[in-house]
Amino acid sequence: MPRGRCHFALLSELHAHLGRISHEAAEIADAYPSEWLAGSIAPDGLRYIARMGKFPTHFYSEDRPDTWGKAVSGMFEHHPNLADPRLLDPQDLALLLGYISHLTVDEAFRDAVTYQTHALGDDFRPTVRGLWSMVDALPIAYEHADAWIEAFDRTDPIGFIETEAVHGFLDLVRPWATETDPWKIEEIFLKMIRWKGTAEEAKTAWTQDLDRARPLLDR
Repeated sequence: MPRGRCHFALLSELHAHLGRISHEAAEIADAYPSEWLAGSIAPDGLRYIARMGKFPTHFYSEDRPDTWGKAVSGMFEHHPNLADPRLLDPQDLALLLGYISHLTVDEAFRDAVTYQTHALGDDFRPTVRGLWSMVDALPIAYEHADAWIEAFDRTDPIGFIETEAVHGFLDLVRPWATETDPWKIEEIFLKMIRWKGTAEEAKTAWTQDLDRARPLLDR
């Protein structure tokens, strides 16, 4: 589903709404911004750094429609020790709230956007890559996201969440917190996947992917 940077951007949107829909959650996010932001990228960190796989980190699978719409409830079903917020330290709860935001964004992106690509045949993957690039360019409202990433130094596990792996992933994607140039954002991703081609080849493919994707994602 969406790549990492958009989770920072959409988390800032969620943060703006929390004051209206859940004052308690807003206070936790305000008190522990490093954990809150780290949680929003944690599922991908566990998958990329800890090699835990898609389902054990995201609790749904693209080829299992029976798991769709159940990522958050699935996480708590598999990890009931995290299901009762009254038993969690507020700092841990901040990270868990960020984690939930990631799962929700992924599911919403599938249901609202990528379902349109299911009938594209050979254009499926390039189009999805273009969609990823488009949402990765969403603005991040936080002024201090880079500092919050630097301040995250947790190494103790939170249930199944290996915070050392999350910390390692944050180190990789930290430039996303401040970078606004769409191509520079893409270059960070190419570095993560160890792209072996030339920059010119990558930029050409990126431009073509965006052209394929634009008709599928309106304002």
